[in-house]
Amino acid sequence: MLKTIKTKRITEEIVEQIRDAIAQGSLKAGERLPAEREMARQLGVSRPSLRQALQVLEHTGFVAIVHGQGTYIRDIGEQALQDPLCSLLRDSNKIYLEMYEFRTEIETWAAGKTAAGIKPADAKQLRSVIERMQQRLAEQKTCHDLDTEFHLTIARASGNSIYFQIANTVFYLFGEVTRLSHEQLYRSRDSQQALFQEHKAIYEAIARKDVESARKLMHRHLQETEKQAKIKGIAWTGNNLK
Repeated sequence: MLKTIKTKRITEEIVEQIRDAIAQGSLKAGERLPAEREMARQLGVSRPSLRQALQVLEHTGFVAIVHGQGTYIRDIGEQALQDPLCSLLRDSNKIYLEMYEFRTEIETWAAGKTAAGIKPADAKQLRSVIERMQQRLAEQKTCHDLDTEFHLTIARASGNSIYFQIANTVFYLFGEVTRLSHEQLYRSRDSQQALFQEHKAIYEAIARKDVESARKLMHRHLQETEKQAKIKGIAWTGNNLK
C-alpha cells in the first residue's frame, strides 16, 4: 500500500539533488539559484519544503542566502582553505612536492576514468581549454588559470562526485601550485610550448577514449613537473597563498 511522502523526505531529496548538481559541476560557485517560486515549480515541491531544504544547504555550507538578493552557490574550495588539513598543508614548506606526489597518483587514475566514459560535452569543454591555451601562448600571455581549469574539467568529467569534491577542496591549493609552476619553472617560450603539448596530448587521448594512453600521458606530465621542481627548486611557503 502506498504511503504519503513525508515533508522531511521531500526536503532531503531537494538537498540531495542540489548537492549532486554542485558535485557534478552543473551548479558553479557564485551562481545564483532561480527565484524561490520558479525553483519550487521546477522541482514540483511546495515553497515551504524548498525553503527548509535551502536552510539545510546554508547550514552545511553549500549555499549562501542573501536576504533581498537571492541564494548563491558557495565556493567550496575557498571554504576548504579554512579546513585544519588545508591549514597544515599550507604551512608546510614541503607542500609543493607533497602535493605533486599526491596529484601524480590520483590524477593518473582520473585521466583513465575520464577517458573511459568521456561525454561529448566534456570533450568539447576540454577542447575549448586547449584552444584557449594555444591562443594565450600565441599572444605570449600566461595561462596558469587555464592549466588549472583543464585539470578540474577532467575531475568533473570523471563522473566521480567524491573525486570532484576533493578537486574543489584540497585541490583548490593546486591553483597556486600551478601558478608557481608557470612562474618559476616554465618561463621560456620553449618550455611553455612543451607544457602545452603535454596538455594537448592528454586531451587527445581522452577524446579518443584511449584509457591507457591517457593514464600514461598524465602520469608523465605530472612526474615531469615534479622532476623540474626538484631540479630547479621552487620558492614555496604558506605565504604564497593569496
